[in-house]
Amino acid sequence: MSSPYFFSLLLVVRNEEKYIANLLERMIHQDFDANAYEMIVVDGMSDDRTPEIIQDYVNRFPNRIKFYTNPKKTLPVGWNIAIKHSSGKYVLRVDGHSQVEPDFLKRYYSVIQKHPEATCVGGVIDTKGIGFWGEVNAYVYSHIFGVGNSKFRITTKEWEGYVDTVPYGAYKREIFDKVGLFNESLKRNEDIEMHARIRKAGGRFFLSTTIQSVYFARDSYKAFVKKSYDDGKWGMIASRDGKGTLRLRHLIPLVAFLFGVLLVVASFFFKPAFETLYTLAGIYFVLCVISSFPLIKIQGLSSFFAAILAFFSLHFSRGIGMTVGLCSPYFWRGKEHVSK
Repeated sequence: MSSPYFFSLLLVVRNEEKYIANLLERMIHQDFDANAYEMIVVDGMSDDRTPEIIQDYVNRFPNRIKFYTNPKKTLPVGWNIAIKHSSGKYVLRVDGHSQVEPDFLKRYYSVIQKHPEATCVGGVIDTKGIGFWGEVNAYVYSHIFGVGNSKFRITTKEWEGYVDTVPYGAYKREIFDKVGLFNESLKRNEDIEMHARIRKAGGRFFLSTTIQSVYFARDSYKAFVKKSYDDGKWGMIASRDGKGTLRLRHLIPLVAFLFGVLLVVASFFFKPAFETLYTLAGIYFVLCVISSFPLIKIQGLSSFFAAILAFFSLHFSRGIGMTVGLCSPYFWRGKEHVSK
């Protein structure tokens, strides 16, 4: 018997007590037929109040939420647990750091009906922050100088079309039968590796600005840098399984970091290398200043200087992370197991 669900709404979390209640509330009260979607939540052994909050919602809304635990804690394992327990025609992933509107599913449904040929459908992200560093980090993650030509992060005008990837994707269920589930040997960036496999199998990603959600940036400088480093490291490791995993915008931090290190070493021996390093560093600093300048009017001088630091830290930590990933034994192990 075929499933009655059109959507399987998946949420994989760990230590999200700040956001989980609001997100579950909005997921449950969608302006969409409650009998046409199921909710599956997987917790990665949180050590805060996240499991308690989820269980409270399970008790309050029986038969609406399926709740599982992921003892291995990592995201790809969590997503695979959720997918294996889902039955909807479309599998829709939602990030624990996000917020959705009541018409979230209705907008997905509308785009899918117009473009049933798309393998995966997604929308744009409005990045917001809480507190001083949260707001600065959100600004950096929404700026073209920070994240390049990532359409789902920087597009503000009405637009839709085919792209190389989408966030919070609604995947046709059959694609997982064709390419397998998420690669459980990865700790992060499992989505870019999966999306590369989907593209190789002929799948297509459709993005529409009619679908919108809010993503909350990390609310501290330390967490922001750690995320940037981890994204770089595991993005590089994810690319080991084949070409097309990383796009040009992903590789720029690695190239810039390695070229910078080369110039620093060479500058001790060759004056032209020092002059080139000095010039490029000056140009980069000017771009950081120009990109951060709008924050003076919005949030004041302190945010302006913090944004300069954040832009540099985003690029530098990601570059270091990618270099570490490139040198990691994980990268050189070759292709790893992909769950079926």
